[in-house]
Amino acid sequence: MKILLDENLPRKLVAALRAEGHEVESIHTLRLQGLENGKLYEFARDSFDLCFTRDVGFANNVRQGAPPSRLKLRRVTVQQKPQDEFVLDFIAVFRASDWTQFRHGDDWPHSSDDAS
Repeated sequence: MKILLDENLPRKLVAALRAEGHEVESIHTLRLQGLENGKLYEFARDSFDLCFTRDVGFANNVRQGAPPSRLKLRRVTVQQKPQDEFVLDFIAVFRASDWTQFRHGDDWPHSSDDAS
């Protein structure tokens, strides 16, 4: 799976997801910090399978458009913790996720309506 991480996610997540066997880039590894969300979305749309962000506005804007054929954007709702703990939690939930249950633009691993 080809994954793009927004700049608001820990840099250590790149190595953790690569260790899971995925092709992963981030805004940091690509040196695209500060790229406007619309341009980021255009960049990601045809080149990646998943894009993870913590940006509520970005996810809301994506939900309003037609879903692309390839990319599925997810707004990460994993509880914020120190970086190493966050990465461990993210990977544990990532492994357990049934990606068919999520639509483009959904919160992940759960919606804000059922967040605990």
